Amino acid sequence: MNDGVSPNLSTTEETPSTPGWVESSLDAILATLPYGGTKLAPFRASYLDCLARCGRAGDLDREHDACRKGLLRALQDGLGLDTTGQRALEQKLEKLELDISADI
Repeated sequence: MNDGVSPNLSTTEETPSTPGWVESSLDAILATLPYGGTKLAPFRASYLDCLARCGRAGDLDREHDACRKGLLRALQDGLGLDTTGQRALEQKLEKLELDISADI
């Protein structure tokens, strides 16, 4: 009897991900912003996806820079994050990215 499921297919996908501690660290950083978690959720997810796609070798700093700049631009355009808020957030994200690089 064929139930439509191939015995050779896995139910899990191999997807890139960040180290486990990154999400909680990012949540703590984003909690300093004047926006609720619901508003920040799509921006958070996009940034985490971007970080997960960064290579493990090569120019990791450049890839992290692109992720960070994309998040800052999106928060400015989408939620009106001001320049002062952007600068403060950028410093925290840079520290997070350095920690990620050190963990690899």
